[in-house]
Amino acid sequence: MEKLTDKELFAKAADDNERAFEVFVNRFKNRLFNFVFRIISEKEMAEDILQETFLRVYNQRKNYSPDYALSTWVYTIALNLCRSELRKRKLRKFVSLEFLKEETDVELPDGKNLEPQKLKPILDKAIKNLPPEYRTAFVLCDIDRLPYSEIAEIMRVPVGTVKSRINRARTMLREKLLPYKELNYELSKGFPPAICLY
Repeated sequence: MEKLTDKELFAKAADDNERAFEVFVNRFKNRLFNFVFRIISEKEMAEDILQETFLRVYNQRKNYSPDYALSTWVYTIALNLCRSELRKRKLRKFVSLEFLKEETDVELPDGKNLEPQKLKPILDKAIKNLPPEYRTAFVLCDIDRLPYSEIAEIMRVPVGTVKSRINRARTMLREKLLPYKELNYELSKGFPPAICLY
């Protein structure tokens, strides 16, 4: 089972092969959780959305068309659940101000390069404070390494809009993390390897 492609595996899952679906979930769960957590910023809610995503994938497994990228379909379900949760928070006025506003600064020791393990929370904080649409595009591109065309499908916007949001997100991160020259150099080349939070 583990050697099958995503589509081959999912085809077996669609034919009610429980083992195939279990392998499929294990293959997707870490990167999908990482994506959802970066959008929602709450571990418990991210776990709930992850479970709901896989429940919907399972319930709709026979409706999936192999003409489309499987990862696009799965990420779209997860993103729609994230958007729904964020809308509920706004309606109930439970959205944290910290989530909506951009902080003016990320605290960094003046003139000091941080150890890689000390960089992660600073980078996470900077990404968390990006506006939601920029953050989503940035995470899908520079962390999950999805192509522009797939991100455009997931976010339901033109490819040009995706590129613009990614470039704007990178610019915002460079500005926030400017004191850390080594990271700024990595950002100028693209982005460091994917960071998994789960």
